[in-house]
Amino acid sequence: MNRSCFLCQHPVEPLFTTRWAVPGLDFKEIGISICSTCGSVCQSPSVSFEDMKTYYQTLAVYTNPGRNDEPTPAKVRDLDEQIQFVVRGAGHLPERVLQIGSSDGYTLSRFRQAGAQTVLGVEPGSESVKLASEKYDVPCFQGVFEDFEPEHPFELIVLTHVLEHFYHPSKVLERCFELQRPLKEGFLFAEVPLLTHPELLCPGFFSFEHINYYSQITLTESLQRAGYGILSWNVHLKSDASPVVGVLATTQNRLPKTEFENNYDRHRKWVLDFRKLELERWQACVDRVLAPLKCAKRVYLWGAGIHTSQLLADTNLLEHVSIDGLVDTSPLKWNVKQGDWVCMNPFEHKWSNGDAVLISSYMSEKEIYDAIQWLRDLGVSTLRLHNVDDTRALS
Repeated sequence: MNRSCFLCQHPVEPLFTTRWAVPGLDFKEIGISICSTCGSVCQSPSVSFEDMKTYYQTLAVYTNPGRNDEPTPAKVRDLDEQIQFVVRGAGHLPERVLQIGSSDGYTLSRFRQAGAQTVLGVEPGSESVKLASEKYDVPCFQGVFEDFEPEHPFELIVLTHVLEHFYHPSKVLERCFELQRPLKEGFLFAEVPLLTHPELLCPGFFSFEHINYYSQITLTESLQRAGYGILSWNVHLKSDASPVVGVLATTQNRLPKTEFENNYDRHRKWVLDFRKLELERWQACVDRVLAPLKCAKRVYLWGAGIHTSQLLADTNLLEHVSIDGLVDTSPLKWNVKQGDWVCMNPFEHKWSNGDAVLISSYMSEKEIYDAIQWLRDLGVSTLRLHNVDDTRALS
């Protein structure tokens, strides 16, 4: 489906399109487009809202069983910073906290530990809701925010890495503002991947789940149009896998609005330059592992997910190597079709000495590599595609 601009709802112009083998959804045309009216960048064409909803509820995994679902040191560090950022900007820690896209519940558990009296999550993923309840005793509404009806307003609404996922983020922000309108003052904390200079963006920055791409300018305008005023910013260009920007906003209309600037030319150049860099980077990674893959008896891809979709679409891997199957540790993905393969349980598969496994993940690459020593003990070659440290595990 073709989308309109998420900020001003005008038609968008395509910059590039790719055919991806999406797990559970067959082959889909996924593209990146830009709005000439305001300069916003979004995913278009995209899959339908219902297809994406199905993907989140059945296949999306944002926890890692190889870590026993414990947060990484980087996640702990990020929550330390985010809580202090909110306290400093608001002047206190809000008592009622709602998180939209609450994942495993860790974020809300930390806000409660810091002193919040009431916490509630909104999360479509069944496995994440279960983990939030069992591991952190964090209550969640399982479903999408569009279907959520709170019993009372929340002083703080947290949207960390979720605005980029919504088909209509402006409506989400407007609804957040309306939910907080009865309060003397409400606060909203949002953090999103930052569209910026291409050399700072990580492999896979244009992801399947991310359908909106914010610069600091477009994020400011989105919040201001919803009724919020900006209190403070927090920008990190290199501390994580990809640049991120955080913002604390208030419902009180006491702050001057920032004048909007259309950055169409800059954003268009960033996207096209990154696309060129991305294709070169993916192919260079494949070139480095082709020799051992060609020597293997059988070749498997570790990870039934979007990085596998990008690997297959953006490189010539299939021209040189026959892929014998996909494996993944997530039970949600077992028996799910991706492209020409059906994902298998690696613990039940009959491995042979001389087999090879290529890890497609970027952010979890080293973590996966360390967790599959048992395969190497069986004589299976395990290859890292990107050969970088797991950035989420950095302290």
